[in-house]
Amino acid sequence: MSNKKTKTVSATTVAVSNNSKILALFAIACTGLVALVNELTQDKIKAQEQQQLLNTLHAIIEPSRYDNDIANDCISISSPFLGTNDVKTAYVARKNNKIVALAMTSTAPNGYNGNIDFIVGINIDATISGVRILKHQETPGLGDKIEIAKHDWITKFNGKTLISDDDKRWSVVKDGGMFDQFTGATITPRAVVHGIKNTLSYFKNNQQSLLTQPNTCKLASPSGNIEKTSNVENTSHGNAQNTEVTNEH
Repeated sequence: MSNKKTKTVSATTVAVSNNSKILALFAIACTGLVALVNELTQDKIKAQEQQQLLNTLHAIIEPSRYDNDIANDCISISSPFLGTNDVKTAYVARKNNKIVALAMTSTAPNGYNGNIDFIVGINIDATISGVRILKHQETPGLGDKIEIAKHDWITKFNGKTLISDDDKRWSVVKDGGMFDQFTGATITPRAVVHGIKNTLSYFKNNQQSLLTQPNTCKLASPSGNIEKTSNVENTSHGNAQNTEVTNEH
């Protein structure tokens, strides 16, 4: 009887041991497969991010205006005028080795549902060549009209400039300015207008130092601060937790 129990226990132990070995080998195989897939797709992901970045830059600065590798020619900047204390990226457009424009990433911190990240192309004469929203959490159907895919409102900044730091025109119409607000949503466009105004003001007041900074893209990822989910037509935004209403302000 004792021998039978011993044999049964021994057989069970062997089975458990074998199963453990199989599970261990399976785990190792899965880990190796994941690592292999990641290695094979890493270059593809980087190429996609680079293309998304170029699409955005081409949308705000006409490609024929520059002949440098703009995605890999940039400077790092930081200022409260850019919405947060985070380091931002400004991409440099050059023609015949002369700077013709900067594409500066920035943030409007007072959106209806939080930060609104954007990138603005600024010509050397301090006029705006284009703006695109990179990331936001504004209300679908209302505040999300800041996206180029939803509305052409963001193109209304093209060609605009600042007369002075307190240029009163840089407000929404409701506040006496020149930029339209949206029906049922004023906070969102107001935040974007003020954010772009502050960014343009920062450029004008620091233009000389900005244009003489060394290239930092050689030391960092080419995608810089551009959200990898953003491109010229498809903008990333989260699900809004609140809803803008017609009497919000």
